[in-house]
Amino acid sequence: MTTFHELLGTDDSCSIAEIKEKYRQLSVRLHPDKGGSQALMQMLNMAYQQVIKGCGNKLCSDIIFKQEDKNSQNFKNKIIELVKEKEKLQALLEQHKQNVEHAFSAGEKSTQQTLILLQVTNNQLNKQLVLLRHQIEEDGNNNSLSKKANKKYRFIVIFIILAIIITVAGGVWYYQTQHQQRQSFVSTSVPITTQVKNVIATQPTTVEYVDTMNNADKIMIMNTTGLWQQRYYEGTRQPYIAVRSINGSYIVKDCQGTFSYYSNRLHNTTHISANLIFSANDRYFSVYRIPYGNGSSNQQWLESKSLSINSNIFSNKGYKSSALGLAAVCSNTVPF
Repeated sequence: MTTFHELLGTDDSCSIAEIKEKYRQLSVRLHPDKGGSQALMQMLNMAYQQVIKGCGNKLCSDIIFKQEDKNSQNFKNKIIELVKEKEKLQALLEQHKQNVEHAFSAGEKSTQQTLILLQVTNNQLNKQLVLLRHQIEEDGNNNSLSKKANKKYRFIVIFIILAIIITVAGGVWYYQTQHQQRQSFVSTSVPITTQVKNVIATQPTTVEYVDTMNNADKIMIMNTTGLWQQRYYEGTRQPYIAVRSINGSYIVKDCQGTFSYYSNRLHNTTHISANLIFSANDRYFSVYRIPYGNGSSNQQWLESKSLSINSNIFSNKGYKSSALGLAAVCSNTVPF
């Protein structure tokens, strides 16, 4: 028959702590909530109490029969059934151990097979790597001459591109220097016929004027900007009226009714409007006639508050009175 020590898995040498640990492990497995039964838990509690008291070597049936009444036979049968269940659990435990050992051996064999397969694959990859290296070396030898030719071709292309860039840059520089350069010519009189676009009349008008390419009429420098004023050309008694812009350029009208643009080269760009015709140089001014277009007529200055000539803003303030004064002086009726 089974003793309480056998039922609990302890012996006389076990300490109280060890007995409690055995009880805790079995109670976790045999609890009804964990798949056990109520009868198993009752038997486990009785075995624990007897082992704690020091009665672990007594037979389970003896203790139970002494404590039970007339129904002891039924309880004894229950104990027998519990013992059988315990034996079944032990058999299942042994079977589980065997299954674990079998699975471990099978896993080890599978691991060995996997290692062998990996070794074979690694050897194949090493062979392929060697072949690729040989191919790369052969390709490098075959393409060495073509690489040298490509380098030479690249150098020629780069040289041609640089030559084109230098040529274009030199042309731009030459054009700018020639455009800004002061021109000195022999004084000549050249008749020029220009088609003038009049705002009111649609018929083309022919205007003839003389450009003095050497000695330009020198205007008087004014400090006031945005106001038309009456002046004389330096060293002469020839009158004119003029207005100064913020950048130091001038619009000049003479007795012939011709408008001229004195461009201050210190502030203006090299871009010149199409209706400005170069005439001469005066100190740091480039003198342009305005035969047509914006700023070329008396009517435009009378009807506009300001006009933009080659990106310079010129006001018409005082223009009307100055123009009337210039007309009187030019007709010798009233002096300045």
